[in-house]
Amino acid sequence: MATKTINIRESAYNALKAHKRSAESFSDVILRVTGNEETNICDYLHTLDPVVRQEIAGTVSSAKRDLDRIKPKKVSL
Repeated sequence: MATKTINIRESAYNALKAHKRSAESFSDVILRVTGNEETNICDYLHTLDPVVRQEIAGTVSSAKRDLDRIKPKKVSL
């Protein structure tokens, strides 16, 4: 991956830093804020607080168990 060095005012740096999430690079911030972000759900989940990720994982696991218990009904066409 190629990189570029840019010069920005300190106020611009502070604005970017204010938008920066944990485990997110400044490149990620720029892409997210400008709408040019190419992400998938896993990338998004990694930006969330670990407690929130655990809650989501628990909810998804519970929903999967519920769906696994449901037996599809046969329908005649």
